[in-house]
Amino acid sequence: MDFSWFLEAIDSLLIAPYRWWENPLIGWWVGTFVLCVWSVFLGEGTMRLVMRFNLKFVQESMTETAQRHAQSMNAMRAGDKVAYKAINKLANEAYGKTFFLQLAMAAASLWPIPLALAWLQLRFFRVDFPLPVEVPFLGNSVGYPFVFLPAYILVRIVWNHVKRMGRGQKEPSSRSVN
Repeated sequence: MDFSWFLEAIDSLLIAPYRWWENPLIGWWVGTFVLCVWSVFLGEGTMRLVMRFNLKFVQESMTETAQRHAQSMNAMRAGDKVAYKAINKLANEAYGKTFFLQLAMAAASLWPIPLALAWLQLRFFRVDFPLPVEVPFLGNSVGYPFVFLPAYILVRIVWNHVKRMGRGQKEPSSRSVN
């Protein structure tokens, strides 16, 4: 499917941050980080929208999983192996359905990445960034994906940290609580 018409339609919006600075290197970094921020926010918005429409279904699926688990544990305590195995199979199916539903909803946040990479391909496919040393399979330079993807990951990590701080949640600790 050809999305070049869409990329051309949003090109002036996406290229603007790259032109905020006279220095092209600073413009590249600022523009790329702004593109990453837009990608994170667009993905986050999509994920929230998908979750909003699927929340009832997810809650029903999680409730079914918990109920089936409780039923299988009751059957095990009662010593009924046949019932335990049958109910446990249903619990595993409910868990799998819930897991993959949540995974699909989380994947909704990632769709802006290929869109951003496609736009970068149209605009910056000839731009190479020299590496200080030659790297096997890469050579002595890299292109836009090797800059965009780590920048996107960094912006995603910062965004998740900001969200947790906004909700008043503490950072997860590596120390165990006794």
